[in-house]
Amino acid sequence: MQFLSLYNFRGGGTDQVTGVSNEGLPSVEDFISQDQHILFNGQFSNLSRVLVHVAFEAFRADGTTSLHKHDLRACESIDLRNIPVRKIGVYVPTGVTVGFHGMGVLTRVESADELAVALTKTAIWESLRQPPAFDTDTYKNSTITTATTTTLWTPATSRSIGLYKVTMSCADAQTIQLKWTDSTGSSGDAIIGSYRFGNEGTFVMDFDVAMLRNPNGQNGLLRAVTTTTASTEINCIGHEIAESQ
Repeated sequence: MQFLSLYNFRGGGTDQVTGVSNEGLPSVEDFISQDQHILFNGQFSNLSRVLVHVAFEAFRADGTTSLHKHDLRACESIDLRNIPVRKIGVYVPTGVTVGFHGMGVLTRVESADELAVALTKTAIWESLRQPPAFDTDTYKNSTITTATTTTLWTPATSRSIGLYKVTMSCADAQTIQLKWTDSTGSSGDAIIGSYRFGNEGTFVMDFDVAMLRNPNGQNGLLRAVTTTTASTEINCIGHEIAESQ
């Protein structure tokens, strides 16, 4: 048996895949080998919180190919051992961009005996990871003195907001509605909560290490609606997350 090479999905290992208009077609395909005597050992991972699908085409003993379709849940991986994989197709929902990772090793069997031994160890299995933890390296501060809608956090282009902590301090009676929106601020409302202060006070919200994420995805905003002129300070701590994270 010979070691041929290391494999990286689409040449880079980690890639950002955007869904095409026809969800019945693969968003991307990556050809791994055209030789049925080359075996693949490796792993493919869904780095997003979106359900994606993969299809593996592998060589049969007679040289024809068989297909295995599989779904990858959020932060789930699929491992393959000693399989003569020809190609992988990744299916992503239309218009959604996800991070996808693949790596492995390619080896060539040189005799029937080697092939027989290798195939006794053929396997495919899945593993589900915990969502990744992110740095808390972004701090946003807003002071509001009118009854208005304020954008608390506008992420960089193609980034999504991961919210770890929010502190709201009011100088007097106030009602604050905290919400996610899309990039325009005019649609995609997802209300995090409404917080009512009878007089001066402070309220703190902490989220887990996986962080509260904007359901509008990349470029979505974090906004606050205030209902009185009481001076209100809102501090946000979190991370701007790329599609590939």
